[in-house]
Amino acid sequence: MEIVQYTPKLQGALTEFYNRQTVNVPHCYPVKEEEFALAMVGVTTGKADIQEGGLDFETTFVAIENRAVQAFIHVGIGQVGDNREIPVGVIRFLGYERGARRAGQAVLEKAETYLEACNRAHIDAFSCASRYRFYHFENAGLSDGLDHVQALLGFNGYQYCSGEVFLNWENYSVTPLPSSVPVTFSVEWEQGRGQRPNCTVHAYLDDERIGGCESVSGGEFSSHPDAQDWLHTIGLNIKDPYQGQGIGHYLLQYSLQEMHKVGYRHATISTDWENYRAFLFYSNCGYRVVDWTYELEKHFD
Repeated sequence: MEIVQYTPKLQGALTEFYNRQTVNVPHCYPVKEEEFALAMVGVTTGKADIQEGGLDFETTFVAIENRAVQAFIHVGIGQVGDNREIPVGVIRFLGYERGARRAGQAVLEKAETYLEACNRAHIDAFSCASRYRFYHFENAGLSDGLDHVQALLGFNGYQYCSGEVFLNWENYSVTPLPSSVPVTFSVEWEQGRGQRPNCTVHAYLDDERIGGCESVSGGEFSSHPDAQDWLHTIGLNIKDPYQGQGIGHYLLQYSLQEMHKVGYRHATISTDWENYRAFLFYSNCGYRVVDWTYELEKHFD
């Protein structure tokens, strides 16, 4: 087995490998070589602007055996977590063929040695802030669909530090039920990367804005045709004095109905793994859990 650093010559093989690795990860669609190459820009150019959320000193180690990719890990130095003034080592992605644990271990050890040489005593793995744009939807970490990667990281001393649960509602159909509070809505549309527009619905009581629901196209994350039928609700909020009166349910249903009118067929939403109030609300609105995702970290002596 040989461990090499990424070069554009590996682009095709690594793209195919990534697509195989993520085939069972919800909201991961086959990516084209050109898209995967964009995720490797920091590796090939040698430096990214960390002020814009990129990584510094990016590199990717690839394990090759019998001319086939067995594992790869993409790392760099970035600013994640609560203390964004202190750069930490970052694992953007790690994948290895099931059964090829030796290859996964080899690239992980190579990456840790590299990051330690950069004087990083803390490594953050699969932070949603540094994920590939086409990996899952917003706020996703390491998916349960990559359980063998979770196991490898855990075996090497990485611990879960945060998580996000994703819920889907396929072929959804809603008839908004008004709350007892006489709220009104305004709808804003904005064209993004997707074939269909993004939508933000604002809720008002008299002249006061008391909440909002923001949803984006799955096309924001993937160019694949199947992603275009999905909407991802990334924000739903009602001011505290108005909660518990059915306004949030009405607002969400109204937003889903508006997006259904322009062609969306499936909906997904996510929440923090410890936000049981939101989890309870979504799971009783029509959504069903499809994935748990995690951010992991490791501290060195």
